[in-house]
Amino acid sequence: MIKKNLSLIALVLLVAPACARKAVLAEPADPTGDDPKYVRAGVPDLLPQLLKETVLHYGFDDATLTQHDTIALRRLADQMREQPWASIRIAGHCDERGTAEYNLALGQRRADAARSYLIKLGIAPSAVESITFGEEVPLIEAETEEAFAENRRAEFGAAPLELFGFLVDQN
Repeated sequence: MIKKNLSLIALVLLVAPACARKAVLAEPADPTGDDPKYVRAGVPDLLPQLLKETVLHYGFDDATLTQHDTIALRRLADQMREQPWASIRIAGHCDERGTAEYNLALGQRRADAARSYLIKLGIAPSAVESITFGEEVPLIEAETEEAFAENRRAEFGAAPLELFGFLVDQN
């Protein structure tokens, strides 16, 4: 009888830990307080700064890329190849001369010219969005040739992240 009880106790001691609920520990928070960065370890994320610095300027009633523009777009394409998950948005702008409809179309042609060149360089079409603001978002509000020249541009930024039809705040 004692032998039977000892066997039963030994069996319970062996089986009980296997039946116990295991605690799931959460991963510790980042001790630095920084948001996670999805780049290779030790490599800084250069894309946001490069997007901010890349601005293409166009001549009057023109949507063709200059040699300077193609150099800037090659640098951007090189960085985007390093981060194939990144998506960008190119916004075309115009000066205030011309009708609103014409300037919207011209702004779109300017953004599309930059987008087409990036695609030609091997960037996935789904990673580059082009939009137009026409004359609606001037950089400089003045009626001088210098202001007009600054307003004829294409600007670059990260494309907004959309999940299930909702925009996700990336800040």
